[in-house]
Amino acid sequence: MEAVVREAARGALPRDARELFREEALAAAPPLPRRTVTYPATTLVGPVEAQAARTPDAPALVLAGGRAVTYGELNASANRLARALAARGARPGAVVGLAGPPHRPAELLTALLAVVKSGAAYLPLDPADAPGRRDRVLAENAPVCVLGEGVPGALAGLEAVGELPTDPPRALTPQHLLCVGYGPGGRPTAVRVTHAEADRRVRELQAEHPLGPGDRVLQLGLPLWEFLWPLRTGAAVVLADPRREGEVGALVRELGVTAVRVAPTALLAGG
Repeated sequence: MEAVVREAARGALPRDARELFREEALAAAPPLPRRTVTYPATTLVGPVEAQAARTPDAPALVLAGGRAVTYGELNASANRLARALAARGARPGAVVGLAGPPHRPAELLTALLAVVKSGAAYLPLDPADAPGRRDRVLAENAPVCVLGEGVPGALAGLEAVGELPTDPPRALTPQHLLCVGYGPGGRPTAVRVTHAEADRRVRELQAEHPLGPGDRVLQLGLPLWEFLWPLRTGAAVVLADPRREGEVGALVRELGVTAVRVAPTALLAGG
């Protein structure tokens, strides 16, 4: 089961930081119980932008050590990168690869938000995958570019200086693809998730476990799109350093974590 824990957590981060890239498929976790509530479909990113406009000075990301990135700062950085991606062909219907770096989680989340803002779907890529498997994934999805490290042709950085910091225009609908996920091992089989599907899942999570301003949420081993859930509610995402095992308890105590959401694989990896 997936868990939300609103108390001090003990344990270690997953030894294998690649879990962030292994758990992208919605099928990897049991579905939530069917609810009678019908949610009007929207994109996953629109509410994040609306929250940033309402609370630009509130903390959006809290890094190990206590440094905070505000909603306004995160939104502006992602907007600049989204516009630079758009110049490379990122748009609704296109795909952009994400290859980390998982050891710099703030950069990874900024890149994630930028890809979604551009309208493109993101494709998590594991640098440790066998070349043949990775080549099949790339050939099947034909990303317009790959952000990150450890994958041939990946862009460790994309020049975004001079790009506008405002939300970019995009003809994005809830039916557009949000991400393409692959399970571990063997021949890759894609699970394609639309904005509407992820948005419904996030609203169901919010109904079951409400988050809001003042919450600080630590998330481990979850699909990357779930990291956008707290950012729709005014909460802050606490980012751990995957290279430092045993950091979870310290983060809970030192950074005022109020909620921990963790995938079962992360708990098993930390055991």
